[in-house]
Amino acid sequence: MSKQTSKELLSKVQGSMIGHGALIMFISLVAGIMLTFDMLEGFKIWPFLDIAVDIPGSVRGWKAAHVGGLLNAVMILVVALCVSKVTLSVKSLNFIHWSFILTGWGNTVFYWAGNIAMNRGLAVGATPYGEGDFYGAIAFLSAASIMFFTMLGCLILMKAGFQLSSSSE
Repeated sequence: MSKQTSKELLSKVQGSMIGHGALIMFISLVAGIMLTFDMLEGFKIWPFLDIAVDIPGSVRGWKAAHVGGLLNAVMILVVALCVSKVTLSVKSLNFIHWSFILTGWGNTVFYWAGNIAMNRGLAVGATPYGEGDFYGAIAFLSAASIMFFTMLGCLILMKAGFQLSSSSE
């Protein structure tokens, strides 16, 4: 692959990761609003709105969706910056690109679906927290199906980072 084509691919990957990271960050900020409404037991925006509503999920679940989503977004954004600092093959770059984006979305679905799942989305079936249900299965499968790919992406990035470190000496 030519040098120009590699730069174009890197730019596309970084742009994609920045876009996905920012969208996941936006969704996690919405979870923060849901957290506030759940804590207030309704839609309350003084002095305009005061509607008592039972918000689905729990304060614990909305905290997880808010903070976890922000951390996943930051992870994607940081990786987007890191891939330009290390030497990666096209295959490794594409693998890291998609594994981290899928992780961000898989975890976003996990947090939101797990928040309303009877078993917190920790398994397809029953857990100590409750029986399995549709939302629990969606939550579990969205996160569990990608986590090993993301761990492998971390190892690929780690190896490239250490190679850069040792070549700089």
